[in-house]
Amino acid sequence: MAITASAAVIDEFTLHDKRLRQASEERRKTYEFINVATQRDSTKDLSTRVVLGQPHSTDRFQGDVNLRTLRALLATVDERGWDRSDHQRAFHSAFERCVARVLFRQEWAAQRPAIMRHHKWERCNSEVLISTPRRFGKTFSIAIFCACLALTQGVEIVVFSPARRASRKLLERIVEFVRVLDCEHMIMEFNMEALRVKSYGGKPSLVRSFPSKVGVRKPLKHAGCSLGGTGHKL
Repeated sequence: MAITASAAVIDEFTLHDKRLRQASEERRKTYEFINVATQRDSTKDLSTRVVLGQPHSTDRFQGDVNLRTLRALLATVDERGWDRSDHQRAFHSAFERCVARVLFRQEWAAQRPAIMRHHKWERCNSEVLISTPRRFGKTFSIAIFCACLALTQGVEIVVFSPARRASRKLLERIVEFVRVLDCEHMIMEFNMEALRVKSYGGKPSLVRSFPSKVGVRKPLKHAGCSLGGTGHKL
């Protein structure tokens, strides 16, 4: 049985495709990277473009540099052909708030309410639990975020997976996204269980991936951050 679409429906699809392309181009320009070494003059009046790891006149807190760099790297992953789904964007938004205390460091203890108001965050939980059916992109979400966070500033990340093979594969995924971001030259060390990279903040980051049994238990009070998808825990 043949089904034909009216000209109005076809025109609407064509218009929608044009709008999506325009939005993608605008987003790409918004997160355009600047080479500070060769384009110093163009960064004097920087407004929307991002200088990775460098302060900006609009920054209110020191941690804003780290947050802006992290978001720019996540957006670059989209532009490099790994466009994140709506679910993955929601995961990463929750991850950002979870690691806010790491991004803002000393400022977080003294100015947490002001930081949350500035970024319009209602809650910043220290733990994130993701539970979805298969094929929702949980593993890729963890790998993308770990790669971007490690490149943002000097941090130590530990990932626990349910088996050695999964542990090894996840670390390989993290390295893959470091390369997607054209940062392979920033890799200092890579072996079976660890990845060490130089961050845009100037300090090295260490990512470790270990096999471990994953279960559910009563949460304990602690000062760290925990990001978890089904099967993986940071």
